[in-house]
Amino acid sequence: MTRKVGVLGLGQMGGTVARMLLAQDHKICAVDRPSAQWLSEVGGELVADASVLGEVADIVILLLSREEDVEAAIFGPEGLAEGGREGLIVADMGTFGVALKERIRDALAPSGTIVLDTPISGTPEAIETGRAVIMMSGDEVTCETIRPVLEILSPKCPYVGVFGHGMKLKFVLNAMVTNHVLVTAEALNMGIASGLEPQQIIDAVTSSVATSTQFELRAPVMAERKWQPAPAPARLVEKDTRYIVEHAEALGVAAPISRLTRDYYAKVAEMGKLEDELSVIYEALEDDNKRDR
Repeated sequence: MTRKVGVLGLGQMGGTVARMLLAQDHKICAVDRPSAQWLSEVGGELVADASVLGEVADIVILLLSREEDVEAAIFGPEGLAEGGREGLIVADMGTFGVALKERIRDALAPSGTIVLDTPISGTPEAIETGRAVIMMSGDEVTCETIRPVLEILSPKCPYVGVFGHGMKLKFVLNAMVTNHVLVTAEALNMGIASGLEPQQIIDAVTSSVATSTQFELRAPVMAERKWQPAPAPARLVEKDTRYIVEHAEALGVAAPISRLTRDYYAKVAEMGKLEDELSVIYEALEDDNKRDR
């Protein structure tokens, strides 16, 4: 059965989601913005604001990238909280602190809207190639209701428990990913400074027990300094590293590697390179080498 799906946050991720759902004959709607005109050209519908989106859609997928976007699109005038209604399902795929996601759930609950925490782990390319993972949490019956829609975006949609567990699990996954990228940058930096050829290092590591998915994906990018095009720009993970450390601190959990990763992505931001591929963290380490000499 096809559903009318509203996509709130029609950026790189949201655009990919909209196109994939359209390809499977779902009706797609989004808020009318200059950057969203392409949607009407491919058969989607544009509506005036987020409150109208809630009124006309069966499911709303949230793919907002910044906290200020959430404040405006959910809680602001003509925001989604004003368009909530009985029967509406909201799948929050964004990456934010659990407390903010709970605010969204609580703001929409009085209207009868059910909000699920369903973060997606993966880039737009990973979604298109079936390598993304969506971690569903919240009301289990409602999760199963929207599973056919989410499985178009990812064949892997495990139900992981009560509301918020999806985000907590994504923090674990993203900590592993971003920390492995930092370790890759450090190892490659050290090897090249030692006089080794980049490809020599890559060949040796990938054929050994030291390898990792992130090394295999990103060491060649670092070696070539191929920061563009950037299907996975650093800005996507820079904020994630901050949320991961905040989550660890709230739990009283030691997170020394995640703190380092956060600090180096903060340096990437200072260098003005957040739109470059996230492997650009290599240059942040390299810059430290020059400063230490």
